[in-house]
This record gives sequence, structure tokens and C-alpha cells, in this order.
Amino acid sequence: MQQAEDLLAKLTAAERERLAKLNEDEENADQERSLADAGKYANVAGRGGVAIKYALAQIGDRYVFGAAGLINWDCSGLTMRAFQAAGVSLPHSSRAQYNYGKSIARKDLLPGDLVFFGKPISHVAIYVGGNRMLHAPRTGARVKIAEFSLGKKPYIGARRL
Repeated sequence: MQQAEDLLAKLTAAERERLAKLNEDEENADQERSLADAGKYANVAGRGGVAIKYALAQIGDRYVFGAAGLINWDCSGLTMRAFQAAGVSLPHSSRAQYNYGKSIARKDLLPGDLVFFGKPISHVAIYVGGNRMLHAPRTGARVKIAEFSLGKKPYIGARRL
């Protein structure tokens, strides 16, 4: 993280502005794809389906660390509120949420399962099927549907509530 901050500090104002514009363009494209894909995931039944529908309605909302809605979210705030809509009480912590429900092997994932990333666990998302997940990814990003991967943060496991 410090390396990234050091690099940013070396950029000119014009370069920082260009980088911010590229990031915003990428986020806008992600939002268009997420909204176009949302209908594919709205027909899941059960608790997981209720949670998915709730989270789908938040697509486009901004990520803010520590936020739990109703217009800003962090990853565990989104999953906490989504499952609260389904009648499941979860803590506002990805690491703590990993202790709830039943452990599920990656090959057995179903839409509505929570998926966890990072060592130690630092991210949670809702699996929606087709190697895709719904999540509030990071500062500067918005709630979206994305590929089932977090780059350098390793997949740790999944839980079914």
C-alpha cells in the first residue's frame, strides 16, 4: 500500500486526474455490466435468494469502510444487511461472518453462499453462480457483480446460511 501511495505522490496533477478518470470509466463500465446481468441472479429461492435480491438493489452504491447502508457499504456491511433481509443475523465483520453457517466446498457452491478472501480473512461476497459474486469491493469502487476472484487476496472458503 505504501508503494502505491509513493507512486501516486510522484504523479503530476494531470496524471492523477487522468488516472482518476480511467478508474471512473472502469467503474461505470462495471456498473453497466452489473445492471445488465442482475436479472440473471434474481430468481434464486430461499434465504440466499432474498439476500441476493437485496444486494442486487444496492448495485452502484459506493464502498465506504465501516459502512452498513443504506447508501454506502463495506463488504461485510452489505452481506450483513442482505442476510438480515432474509432473517439471518450476522456481525459486521467478514472474519466473524466466517464462523456462521455451514462450511461449503468450492465445488459445491450455490447462489447465496458467502465466499471469503484474504489471510487473515478481510473480504466477504455473495456467490451468485457462474463463477460470479456480488460484493462491495474496496474504496473508490461501487457495489457490483464481478468474477469470482480478488487478485492477490486468496480464496479461503464459503459458508451456507
